[in-house]
Amino acid sequence: MSSGTDPSAARIVSVKPLENKDARWLNLVQIEYLTPDGQTRQWEAIHRTTTPKSSPGGVDSVHIIAVRSCSSDPSRKEILLEKQFRPPAGKVCIEFPAGLVDPNESIETCALRELREETGYVGEVMGKVGGNMVMFGSPASSAAKTVFIHATIDTGKPENQTPVAELEDGEFIEPFWVPLASLHSQIRRLAEEGFAIDSKVGIYAEGLEMGRSLNGA
Repeated sequence: MSSGTDPSAARIVSVKPLENKDARWLNLVQIEYLTPDGQTRQWEAIHRTTTPKSSPGGVDSVHIIAVRSCSSDPSRKEILLEKQFRPPAGKVCIEFPAGLVDPNESIETCALRELREETGYVGEVMGKVGGNMVMFGSPASSAAKTVFIHATIDTGKPENQTPVAELEDGEFIEPFWVPLASLHSQIRRLAEEGFAIDSKVGIYAEGLEMGRSLNGA
């Protein structure tokens, strides 16, 4: 990968305060609320300004958990992750493919679109989309909602032989596959190497590892 597209080549130049009137994606708001004992209190929070009114359940974003079967061993599954520089973290972050929901776009359509745009892969949604749980990404600081979509990628299909991402201007994303069975150890290794681990990836890996421990694996 050339230095012109390598996410690790990105650097923070400066950090400065931003007024809400100058912000495109987020606003800082103050929430006034009543506590159970009747007191009025204030809470500072982040409000996303771009959530489409048409979005089902007010969902802002979709995260895709995409898996494939290993060609040499169909029983061995691999999960698709991404490396992307995130300015707030100041590091390259390990993430699931993800993106914001467009106006008049279904959750399923958003998931497959973002998967194709960020990785070049054409996937298929697993299960019933309407049954996916709406989650708050960081309820202590934001009301932003997300949904996890499970997808499969058939790398044997012609359209997935040589996937080419359709990245937007300013996006530098490196997709990579990790064996699902060793996801936890791979994530720990990447963290030790200095990568920032997105909490959603970390929690998913921790859950898998705890499940194996409880089952005696």
